[in-house]
Amino acid sequence: QEPGNKWCTDGGDHGHELVSHCPSSPSSSRSRTQQLCKPKQAMACGGMFGSSVKQVLRVGDRVRAHFQNRYGEKSTGTDVGTLLQFTTSEAEVHFDDGAVQRVSKTWIAERLQPWDLDLAPGDLAHSHYASGKGRTLGTDLGILLAVLEGGRVRIRYQDGVMQTIPMGWVEQVIRLQPGDRVMSYFKVNDGRGAKSLKTDIGSVLQVSAEEVHLVFDDNVEQNVPKTWVSQRTRQWDLAVEVGSVADVHFEVGDDGKRSTSTDIGIIVTNCVEGRMAVQFQDTIQQTVPLGWIARLREWSAGDRVQAHFKTGGGEKSNDTDLATVLAASLLEAELYFDDGIQQCVSKAWVTERVRNWSQEVPELAVGDVVVAHFKRPGNHCRSVQTDRGIILSMLPKGQVSIMFQDDVTQVIPKGWIEAMATRWSGQREKLAQEEVDDALKVRSRPVYTPGLGSPECVICMDAKPNGVIVHGETCHQSTCFSCAKRLHRNGDACPMCREPIEAVCKLHGE
Repeated sequence: QEPGNKWCTDGGDHGHELVSHCPSSPSSSRSRTQQLCKPKQAMACGGMFGSSVKQVLRVGDRVRAHFQNRYGEKSTGTDVGTLLQFTTSEAEVHFDDGAVQRVSKTWIAERLQPWDLDLAPGDLAHSHYASGKGRTLGTDLGILLAVLEGGRVRIRYQDGVMQTIPMGWVEQVIRLQPGDRVMSYFKVNDGRGAKSLKTDIGSVLQVSAEEVHLVFDDNVEQNVPKTWVSQRTRQWDLAVEVGSVADVHFEVGDDGKRSTSTDIGIIVTNCVEGRMAVQFQDTIQQTVPLGWIARLREWSAGDRVQAHFKTGGGEKSNDTDLATVLAASLLEAELYFDDGIQQCVSKAWVTERVRNWSQEVPELAVGDVVVAHFKRPGNHCRSVQTDRGIILSMLPKGQVSIMFQDDVTQVIPKGWIEAMATRWSGQREKLAQEEVDDALKVRSRPVYTPGLGSPECVICMDAKPNGVIVHGETCHQSTCFSCAKRLHRNGDACPMCREPIEAVCKLHGE
């Protein structure tokens, strides 16, 4: 159709009859449009609503606009319609009475409702539909079959009727995915019958173009049409991976119904056909639907947690105690309890995170001055009070070596650090530059790596490591003799392995 022609629909559900009226616009309309647009440049982009605020119109927006009357002239009144597409100067509008017209953008008087939905074939859509000669007031549920050019979509509704409608008629989109919790109708007579009269709640396992595979909470699995899903009660949004700890519903009874309560479990396999294997606190393993995972329990090295511990017989305790996370593997977490006991326990035994250490304390580096708890003499319990100290080295398994103000050096969990007192970054950059300058004159010194032979004491970072710390049938050579004697005199443990120091001696020669 040429711009200016009026398109009308016959109001039927199966196609459109285009009726062309070919009036001639008044010769003054072009000049008048230019005069109206000149003082308001924003009109070309939708800022034509009588204000200085520029508004951008989009396909699908609901607008109130003037239309062409039977003489092809601009109407006195306005009507409500949906924007289909744009040219440089015109907008194609599908009015609610079924008429489709291309009108000047300056004829758009008001945007009633912006539209910004992401549509894709296979989506469930609540949309208005064409009935009689116009847009219905209510909506119906259908499957989006195709997104067409010209701002239109094709939808098949629950009754099997297909219509091509403006995409702006779509009010809500549900894009189902594995893990979603939904209310859905089901097949009666063991899945061989017709659609049920009522809905039941279930979890989505798999989604195809036309159907969705559900497992209802009574552990009955069915493939049902997508349009039978009446409501999504929970959208799946958890980033679950192998090793994650989560609150998970579990199977109860002989028929494997979904439990009302949850238990803490560890994800042990990847998702396969909408299911994951979970190992619970009692070491029982079940394969449950993805949607049965209620929430993740996120914690990492340094965090403070409440956790069960191993009793004298290696069994799970009834009570929990405060601990600091040192490290974690697939199924276990290494914890340092506040009473000085270090244990590897099941990750499912960690019941609560009481402090997110990584968010409260910035990234640590050697030389930083920090405020930290320390090990009490004798039992190595976590102190109640804190002290200032300097980080000497970053050790594996979530531990750091710190020299406190009284010159006592300890290896503590990094989660015991409460705050950063002084960041050494500026000094560190200066020292690094000095080392680069010195490297041009002398051979650079090797970097200290624990266990590979140190060129300097790990405590004072100055003298040669000529002190040998003896504990049992093993020994470590990582400190100078003076620092080794100080550690032994203060009752501190070996800075490398935390074993009690039995004796120290001095190494002569290389």
